[in-house]
Amino acid sequence: MDSMTPRARRAILFHLEEKLEAELAASLTAASFEVQRMPPAALTVSGDLVFCTTGPAFHVAKAMFPHLPVIVVSRLPDANEWLDALEAGAADYCAPPFEVIHIRWLIETHAGPMRKGANGEHTSATSAAA
Repeated sequence: MDSMTPRARRAILFHLEEKLEAELAASLTAASFEVQRMPPAALTVSGDLVFCTTGPAFHVAKAMFPHLPVIVVSRLPDANEWLDALEAGAADYCAPPFEVIHIRWLIETHAGPMRKGANGEHTSATSAAA
């Protein structure tokens, strides 16, 4: 990859239930994000955002990716669960149905604004400048 070519933006899906992961991955892909699943098939994992469940998985994700925003995902959101996650350091939360407009808002809010690159694809302003 050319150093002037921005890398694709990536989301790490960390220990989500299979069906929930598939739904979120489809919306992220529609929002021009690459998806990496954890545990990974590859040895290295990098990303711009982490999506995970609450509880132990959230705390492990925060420890593994201390410099990335972690967004909590739940199929059955509970207000106390969300508040606990936010107080523990979650950047945000989301629940299905995952709408592309909401996913893009999460991306721009927590990973930086997106803009159209020379090839018409969405890129982050920060990665385009790198």
